[in-house]
Amino acid sequence: MLDEGYIVQKTGNNDRRQRLLFATAKGEALVGKLAGLQTDRINHALSEIGPPGADIVRQFLRAMIDQDDPDKVLQTILSPPNATAKE
Repeated sequence: MLDEGYIVQKTGNNDRRQRLLFATAKGEALVGKLAGLQTDRINHALSEIGPPGADIVRQFLRAMIDQDDPDKVLQTILSPPNATAKE
């Protein structure tokens, strides 16, 4: 992923041995594309199982959200693909 330009590696501020990885704009675009494909698959599966089953799956997916920071999930979902890109 480094060689293809999806992520960049930076040295840690406190420990120069650290190698911190950050997504580039290209990497963020890939994340957005993959998330969109996954969302499409989930929506298709929900439509196949009908309303009662879909409600159970939605409850499960909501339960998977980090309870300590649920707004982070919404921010990630609703932000434009390049809004959080780090280069």
